[in-house]
Amino acid sequence: MPEPIFDGDHVRLFSVQHNGQYVFVSNDTDSDGDKYVEAHPFPGEPRNVFKVSRTADNLFRFTNSATGHAIFVSQDKVNGDLAVQGHPPNGETRDLFALQDAGDGASYNLWNPDTGTFMFLSNDEMEGDFVIEAHSPQELRNRFILEKVPAP
Repeated sequence: MPEPIFDGDHVRLFSVQHNGQYVFVSNDTDSDGDKYVEAHPFPGEPRNVFKVSRTADNLFRFTNSATGHAIFVSQDKVNGDLAVQGHPPNGETRDLFALQDAGDGASYNLWNPDTGTFMFLSNDEMEGDFVIEAHSPQELRNRFILEKVPAP
């Protein structure tokens, strides 16, 4: 079972795909001003850290410590899959994720109940970084290790 995550924890979301990538809120924006969530191999950047908020329903919101943006599954599509983006937290259900034990003892699948999709590290790139997207199939690239880190 992966390490438990609690309200107020600070984490980095790590995927072993593409030789290991850390999730961050990028400066790339869509036409509405929402920021794309992407991944890169550099662990030490402040924009890789997310503060965890846990709801009474045992769902989790991840707010980027550097930008203040909560990650959410948008209706924008990137090559057929839903884009994961960041915006100022506003209490929307699309900002919430269920943490599902991936069964490997180390990682979680992040499921968005609002869209019924899993967050995953795609093969699509923006400015040389991999784009985070969401889709319905459950597969290896949906797995993320939530590494606890000190609060920035």
